[in-house]
Amino acid sequence: MVFSFARNAWYRSDLYNRSLRRRPPAQINQLTTSPLPGDPARGAALVDGTFHLAARKRPLGRHPFDAVPPGRRAAAELHAFGWLADLAALSGGDARALAADLARDWLARCDRWDALAWAPGVTAARLLAWMDHIDFMTKDDTSGLRATLAASAAAQARHLAKTPVSRGPDDTAAAVGAALATAAQAMPDLAALADTSLSHLETAAGAILPDGGHGARSPALLAAILCRLVAARRALAAGRHEVPASLTSAIQRIVPALKGTTLGDGGLADFNGGWAMPAARLGALVQATGVKVSPASSMPDWGFERLHAGTTVVVADAGGASGGYAGALSFEMSAGRHRLVVNCGAHPDETTEWSKVLRATAAHSTLSVNDTDALPAAPDARAGIGLAARRNEREGSSLVQLSHGGYRPGFGIVHNRDLYLSSAGDDFRGKDWLVGGTGAFTIRFHLHPDVQASELGGGGAVLLKLPGGNGWRFRSAGADLGLEESVYLGDPERPRRSRQIVLRGAAAGGETEVRWSFLREGA
Repeated sequence: MVFSFARNAWYRSDLYNRSLRRRPPAQINQLTTSPLPGDPARGAALVDGTFHLAARKRPLGRHPFDAVPPGRRAAAELHAFGWLADLAALSGGDARALAADLARDWLARCDRWDALAWAPGVTAARLLAWMDHIDFMTKDDTSGLRATLAASAAAQARHLAKTPVSRGPDDTAAAVGAALATAAQAMPDLAALADTSLSHLETAAGAILPDGGHGARSPALLAAILCRLVAARRALAAGRHEVPASLTSAIQRIVPALKGTTLGDGGLADFNGGWAMPAARLGALVQATGVKVSPASSMPDWGFERLHAGTTVVVADAGGASGGYAGALSFEMSAGRHRLVVNCGAHPDETTEWSKVLRATAAHSTLSVNDTDALPAAPDARAGIGLAARRNEREGSSLVQLSHGGYRPGFGIVHNRDLYLSSAGDDFRGKDWLVGGTGAFTIRFHLHPDVQASELGGGGAVLLKLPGGNGWRFRSAGADLGLEESVYLGDPERPRRSRQIVLRGAAAGGETEVRWSFLREGA
């Protein structure tokens, strides 16, 4: 703590900020390394005065850096300049003029160290955005903006090179490595930073698990890390530097794992703070890697299992809590290109109630006991709670058996869940069974908003209709069945009303078993 305070005081000093600018670069060249395109619709909204930050629309006016929005995530996204790609995708004179004006606004107010605006991940993202789009920002400028941006970018890159970055639950190490590698090529006077970038890239690559996952257990975060690693590889290749074997290996391992958490629509499943990254963006990212592999089925280190047969896909969380999201043993299911069973999603703005509510076990398609959360987040969520996963394949069918003891300390209960998918993909069955202890339990199956659900006569089944008319029938035994309201934030900017199938019962010691099934109509 004392060291951090002293370091920040030094960063804040005039002497340090002047030292970063002793040798301004002669030029800055554009080097496009991002594999992801911008969104012209968001660019148009920006021209009209509205930012999209932390999944909320923010009218910030002509001087947004004077009116930084509440919430660390929104402020970080503002300073990271990711929205610059949206303006560039829109193109046109108005978009270019706005990009230049916003760059001047930032330079006038933020062009010296600040704890948030110059945080390593934010600074790295901003540098990458500037170097991706410097030609776009300065094409029509006659005021010397390019030279000013070059001087600022060089100062920020020098600062990044001095800043310690440890392996953490985000994409910071990968972003810093990519930014330094890109700066070394975009600004010839900073060529030495290519070597500095390698240590950060080694750190980022070292955080990738043997099966291609990441300790934070979020598919969306893994996609963000992959995006940075691809950018770094492009920058190193542009400078004819040898790409480290660890970087190449990390990319090759990530792709099958990431594809293993996609559903039938080609987008990412919603787990542990992520949301449904659209198929087009994910496809562009995977294509940029050049890695052509099938989706992984079992990711034991990362804690995900995938069942796929026919046109049915199920992705199950076998790894417990992560990032405060208590969705142990939850799953998502798609039939064809339509999502059927989902988790409720996530919201990146920590100032909203959504951010808290969506972390709860009740926001996931899994079982909860006495309305409490399973596996509250801890420094090591796997320690001492008996997580287990087994998998069997036979003649095209798949059986995954999962277990966790997160409810044992409070209620003496171990939750076991078996998931079975037939070889034709038309019969998906499950069994939730509780061992030991007592308590009321609730099993939830949150349905995608496009799914129409209606209880059949007698209350023993639910008919599910997908867009296009295809149907599935849900049945259960061992608990009381009902349909209730739910909400879905697969796109956190658009909360949508939905329904959930709910099974309620009570464990009374020994073993309590609930069976359920999704059977395709006409199968």
